[in-house]
Amino acid sequence: MTQNQDESPFEADLSLQDDPSIEYSRLELIWNVLVLQLKLIVDGLRDLALVPFSIGSVLIGLIAGGDDPGRYYRRVLRFGRRTEMWINLFGHRRHGRTADKMMAPLKDRAFGEIENNPWLKTTARKLNRGLNTVNDSVAASRNKESSNEEKND
Repeated sequence: MTQNQDESPFEADLSLQDDPSIEYSRLELIWNVLVLQLKLIVDGLRDLALVPFSIGSVLIGLIAGGDDPGRYYRRVLRFGRRTEMWINLFGHRRHGRTADKMMAPLKDRAFGEIENNPWLKTTARKLNRGLNTVNDSVAASRNKESSNEEKND
């Protein structure tokens, strides 16, 4: 598949039948969105837990904090920062312990299962062929609209 330098990727001929790189990138996209959803849930639950803990830490600090009433609150903030780095919601952290590193073996196993399970592999191929057909149809429609616009100019 060659693409003209002036042509956007959306206007290129998308003849993608059985292209393993496209299949893998779609699988990767599905995995990434599932991981993001899981991270959003964990992040939301953490935020819900931090609400009463932060209020409680301030109340305890005001009542029993002595010379440093903010120490318990700072511990809650430190916990929040550490868990935020671990959740790594948008994948900005590349090093250290993160949920992404914890999910890597699961991803390898899931992708391996898709590759080694004949039913999953066949289903994935059929889904990809259907998506390829839709992509080809959309590209043809866009190309047709572009050529009609050029004729009208």
